[in-house]
Amino acid sequence: MSDDVHTRFKLTYTDAPRAGRLAILTMDNGRDYTKPNTFGAQALQSLSAALDELATQTDVKGLLLTGKPFIFAVGADLTQFAGMDAEGARAGGEGGHEVFARLMALPFPTLAAINGACMGGGLEIALHCDYRTVSTGAAAIAFPEVFLSIVPGWGGTQLAPRIVGAQNAVDAIVVNALDNNKMMKPKEAFERGFADRLIDSAVFLDDSIALLERLVTGEETIVREVDATVGLDEALANARAFADAKVHGATRAPYLALELIEFAARGGDLAEGRAREAEALATLLPAHQAQASVYAFDLVQNRAKKQPWRPDARPRRLQKIAVVGAGLMGAQLGALHLQRLELPLVMKDIDEGVLGRCRDHIEGELDKQVAKGRMKAGKASFLKGLVTYTTSYEDVRGADWVIEAVLERMDLKQAIFGDLEAVLDDGAILATNTSSLSVGEMAGKLSHPERVVGFHFFNPVAVLPLVEVIKPEGVADKAMATAFDVAKKLKKTAVQCADRPAFIVNRLLSRFNGTAVTALRHGNDFRQIDEAVKGLGLPMGPFELFGLVGLKVAFHTAQTLADAFPDRFVIDDNFRAIADSDLPGIYDWSAGGEVYAGIRDLVQVDAGATPLTDDEIRRMALEAAADECGRMLNDGTVADARDIDTGMIMGAGFPFFMGGLCRHLDQTGISERVLGRTLITPEDHAQR
Repeated sequence: MSDDVHTRFKLTYTDAPRAGRLAILTMDNGRDYTKPNTFGAQALQSLSAALDELATQTDVKGLLLTGKPFIFAVGADLTQFAGMDAEGARAGGEGGHEVFARLMALPFPTLAAINGACMGGGLEIALHCDYRTVSTGAAAIAFPEVFLSIVPGWGGTQLAPRIVGAQNAVDAIVVNALDNNKMMKPKEAFERGFADRLIDSAVFLDDSIALLERLVTGEETIVREVDATVGLDEALANARAFADAKVHGATRAPYLALELIEFAARGGDLAEGRAREAEALATLLPAHQAQASVYAFDLVQNRAKKQPWRPDARPRRLQKIAVVGAGLMGAQLGALHLQRLELPLVMKDIDEGVLGRCRDHIEGELDKQVAKGRMKAGKASFLKGLVTYTTSYEDVRGADWVIEAVLERMDLKQAIFGDLEAVLDDGAILATNTSSLSVGEMAGKLSHPERVVGFHFFNPVAVLPLVEVIKPEGVADKAMATAFDVAKKLKKTAVQCADRPAFIVNRLLSRFNGTAVTALRHGNDFRQIDEAVKGLGLPMGPFELFGLVGLKVAFHTAQTLADAFPDRFVIDDNFRAIADSDLPGIYDWSAGGEVYAGIRDLVQVDAGATPLTDDEIRRMALEAAADECGRMLNDGTVADARDIDTGMIMGAGFPFFMGGLCRHLDQTGISERVLGRTLITPEDHAQR
């Protein structure tokens, strides 16, 4: 947020019939819900000033703290974290502690009315109040700090165990944060003890004030009996194991958070706990991991949402959509398009059996939404009625947006586009979900090739948020604008890429993971190679990934790149043999994750080879990735290194604390060593 947009704490007063004068303290930055309340230095100063005023109001009997419509507060202003040193981090922690402690020490009952999104410092300030209510309409409640490689630094690690117990504190602060920054819904937050009352949003503020009035008069009391040591050892042990599996020790944040929680749970002095939090911030915030996380957060939450590559053209208005190819990927695409766009959908395939399974998947996904309470049964029935399952192109006639999701064969995709052109009007947009083939070549035989775009999803479609929008030569601005518009409506993060083999994510992963196959020739074991690479903090190793996507699929992408760039993408005979094995992956998970004997027997080790160390494996992979990143920027595959980082975070699961890939290569000096320059430049070169 800019300096002129900051959260102010505004005091008003109301006279309650029985309780007397009550203070209402509202957090509001003057913007709508799209600009949430955050806490920076100016916000803390505003809170301090409000508390100064309260000190002069001797007749106030209670205080209610709440936020602007739909937003309580979402914590610290992350823009102030960039480049922060240890002294600044420590001072920021101490400043928040000081003013929040003043709120906690008020001589009358205080109640936080959590009316909307409440995260980080927002949840911490709520915990400093005596009581809390939460609205059924609150979007999310969470401690996201560990996800950003820091810790709650304004009392969260010290108050949460005392208020909600060890297990709930550990889950909210560490486990949820590492589980893709999972948020609590209002009901869960209430059940876990973060709120004393769950109140319907329609009457939330009035009922919260009424509760405060009863608490002031003594008509109602709220008593908590929490023993923070109950289940503490088990919770800590499980959380440490979970952290090991998620980050592999590559960031200290979850481990320091657990130490702070344990200190509080075992009865540690609150003032000392606050000092320990401030020291933890001084350690973590200036480190590479937190600084990379701030950078990554900005990429995902700000830059990508603005779609800087989107041309200034009006997208086509969609009234009917179609998916050609109703297999596993096509069914997922159909389900997503149907639920997000709510338009008539045609699922086209040549096989009635495939269409039947597709129907089962799409309708099953709707039924799951109903079962979870996320959709009314009537709405699900309506959406089911919008879908046509067909073997005829005639049913596709009239569609405005058609995406193909068939086998990765150029001749097949060209034939399908030719058949589609025969039944669609000249302005309909054709999209391909190809993972590696040339979009331009695919469109080359059409009368209107300018209508074709690449629209590459990642599997599973419902989980991974990235879509690579491929821009072939000569594509119309309207087609690209439509693709970006569809991505936004599908709630996917779209990144533009030139029409180059394997695009962004698969090209980089192939180069990065290709070094794992090289390590086999040195005599390294599959598991050791995977564990070495995961030591960077990645969610899975190369051979685990090969098994997830399918050995033949991984080999096909590698072959495409070897054909395009034979100087550096070379198919190793070990990889070829493994891909031809017809086994489902490298590891037999039914046997505890042992390498299949049939896979192990295929590996040939070079004569006289010496196994690589973990550091050598990681260095080899990162240096190869740095070289490829440089080439992708040079050949125009992407406009800016930030595009690569966004793709690797959202499509390949690279953690925030690495900042994607380019940021990590720059921070560790690898890009300078390999390329003689950094990859990220001060100027963002993405077209605007």
